[in-house]
Amino acid sequence: MDVLLFPLVNVTLFPGTTKPINVFEARYVAMIKESIKKNLPIALGFIENPEKIITVKPGESVSFVRDVAGYGYPQIIEERPNGSLLVFMQGRGKLRLGEVVDSGSSYIVCKSELIPEVLVVDQVQQTKLIGIFRILSRWVQNHIVDTKQQEIFLKNLIRPEEIIGSFASYLIRDYDMQQMVLEYNDINEKIGFIYRLIESDELTN
Repeated sequence: MDVLLFPLVNVTLFPGTTKPINVFEARYVAMIKESIKKNLPIALGFIENPEKIITVKPGESVSFVRDVAGYGYPQIIEERPNGSLLVFMQGRGKLRLGEVVDSGSSYIVCKSELIPEVLVVDQVQQTKLIGIFRILSRWVQNHIVDTKQQEIFLKNLIRPEEIIGSFASYLIRDYDMQQMVLEYNDINEKIGFIYRLIESDELTN
């Protein structure tokens, strides 16, 4: 499928999570509105250095972003007097970015291929997942003051991929490691990777 590309520095969108984004550039404000109007998906392309963004033409690859990206659909929460937007991106899945289809509209449209994932948790990893959820629950209680907001947050953590995506988004401070979690295609590998981080004290939260 074709996707609109939103390249962002050190930003990863996990399936089953919602990410707030402030959109300032006019071209990306236009892209968000185009996505909503035509129900087109947006891929959040992970880049480490904005200076590496280059002009690309149809048929070329988007070499300045990681080829695996989370995608979703935007919801405008606030449109400010200066034209900027507060947007919630709702992660639907992940994909592999392909060649550019169009780059003449000031933003990039790419071909993409959906990436299927293994979402069934092995019995061996189930205990680790419970431990990860408990750590995430404590983080929510310590960082979200409003108890109603705490309840809403935790009630939305139903599926394993939602727990893992939220944990990676909020408790893994290294952006490259966040992207690594996204790029695993098996939920059990994601659980194992995060659990190793916990055991090795590599989490800074």
